[in-house]
Amino acid sequence: MTHRDPSLYVPLLKALGEAALALSAEKSWADVSLANLCHAAEQSLAACAEARITRFSVAEHLDQQLDRAMLEAAAEIEEEAPSRDRLFDVVMARFDAMQDHRAAWVSILKADADEPAAALARAARRLRTSAWALEAVGISTSSVKATARVVGLARRLRKVEALWLKDDSDLSKTMAGLDQTLRESEDWMARGERLAEFFKSGSLRRTRPKAADEHSPEDPPA
Repeated sequence: MTHRDPSLYVPLLKALGEAALALSAEKSWADVSLANLCHAAEQSLAACAEARITRFSVAEHLDQQLDRAMLEAAAEIEEEAPSRDRLFDVVMARFDAMQDHRAAWVSILKADADEPAAALARAARRLRTSAWALEAVGISTSSVKATARVVGLARRLRKVEALWLKDDSDLSKTMAGLDQTLRESEDWMARGERLAEFFKSGSLRRTRPKAADEHSPEDPPA
């Protein structure tokens, strides 16, 4: 099995990513081909083929850059703050990074919504984003309970992304939507944990049913 040479792959992907942001700010991401990206980045399709880079690879790279901005911001957040407040700040750092290239990301998100394969890929990326965000604020993602938390946060982040698309002001709507959805998520998880504890404690209180040949004091044997 052959492996990509990072010294060639990383600079190429970075150049194509910069071209993607520039071109998708001018027209729909759906109309931007890999050949267009190569031309704008002054790279060759042959180099992309050799590095096994596709249009989806470029989109993945751009999304990872947003996650990176989010995680870098996490290092500057006060550890003493409540986890929900820290999670809010971490996720908002991602939206701030999107805002730096708003026209491009509006184009990319809208195009992805109309392309089934791209929409599925973005949903999978949002799971990754959610896991990183939770880990960044000290919430483990390794248990079964944590998996539900990751999935729930990913679903809510997609809803906030939809708000961001319509929020062309100072991101006040995005911040309000994120704050509300994190509160709802916190309440939902708390109810789920209480329900789980209820069933757990209830199962411990169950007694073994009487066998058919056991007799109560009121029913002496014949």
